[in-house]
Amino acid sequence: MSLSIASNRLVTSSEVGRHFGEFLDKLDEGELIVLRHGRPEAVIVDFQHYEKLHQELKELRELADHLNLCLEIRQRRDDRVLSAEEVAAELGLQ
Repeated sequence: MSLSIASNRLVTSSEVGRHFGEFLDKLDEGELIVLRHGRPEAVIVDFQHYEKLHQELKELRELADHLNLCLEIRQRRDDRVLSAEEVAAELGLQ
């Protein structure tokens, strides 16, 4: 996977060490990619953005778990198509 990163969002690890406070002030413009030996090593994001990403990841994992359960239920029912109500009942969501 290749990301398109603006060059003004790339900083070296030595620059971060010397100007950390300044870089923290720039986080409202977006994340910073920290380079070490010319390669991406870390990402600095503001805490609010981190919390949002963490919550989205948690929700996606839960969705994937539910999808896997639905698929397993379908296989156990000999590929019988379940209604939304049946799936919700099987998952204990009613």
